[in-house]
Amino acid sequence: MKVAESLLLACVVGLACFIGGQTLGVRRGVILSVSAGAIATASSPNAVATMESFGTTRPEVRRVAAAPDANRPTRSISARDLRQRIARGAAGTYIAELLVERDSAITRWPNRVSHPLRIWIAAPERVRGSNADFTTSVRDAFQAWVAVGIPIRFDFIADSATADVHVRFIERFPNGISGKTVWSRDVSWWLVSGEIELALSHPGGGNVTAPQMRAIAMHEVGHLLGLDHSRTADDIMAAHVHVRELSDADRATARLLYSMPAGTTKE
Repeated sequence: MKVAESLLLACVVGLACFIGGQTLGVRRGVILSVSAGAIATASSPNAVATMESFGTTRPEVRRVAAAPDANRPTRSISARDLRQRIARGAAGTYIAELLVERDSAITRWPNRVSHPLRIWIAAPERVRGSNADFTTSVRDAFQAWVAVGIPIRFDFIADSATADVHVRFIERFPNGISGKTVWSRDVSWWLVSGEIELALSHPGGGNVTAPQMRAIAMHEVGHLLGLDHSRTADDIMAAHVHVRELSDADRATARLLYSMPAGTTKE
């Protein structure tokens, strides 16, 4: 059993350190994700046919000098202990892919159950191509992640000035994507704020429907929580969204991520 655990640890962390280490020094940027949800096919009720194929941009993150926050832990575990905990829970997840894109670090929000994250959603009606159901679709996308069982809750508020996360709608992106997430972390890899933008039109033409918006928003909320792209098309966190619901791997990865403190796996 110990031999198997050691091998898994080497595969998960070694790959992340080798590839992720090549992005050292990246401290500011945005997460640009491709989300192309469409109509479910008759052969697979959970499948969503993509409208067209889009390119992806490697996720990055802003680093900020955050003010003290009672919700954010001040102590963490050692890099070695963090690697061991990742290895023990890695089966059935895409945590290794996340570590590759996150410079071998766990990046997440502090537990926010008693003090939920405050989410402000702009009125989509002000943007051409809007649908009255889009706000509900986005709220449903947030709640789908709550149902996974992670220690995060959301409050939807009317005052944008007091929000932790802002969600806005735009008509379309000029670079062929359907959703964009930006988040900021402190020096200890804890997330402190986030912004999501959602396009109301597909890059190739045509308006997004409410079910498509929910799928796209679910993908972006996954980024907001600290997840990265999966290489499996059946996951909501695939670079191109082909499904309408979270997969077992999406759930398992989120639960593993939120079972550990934020921090680097590098010594």
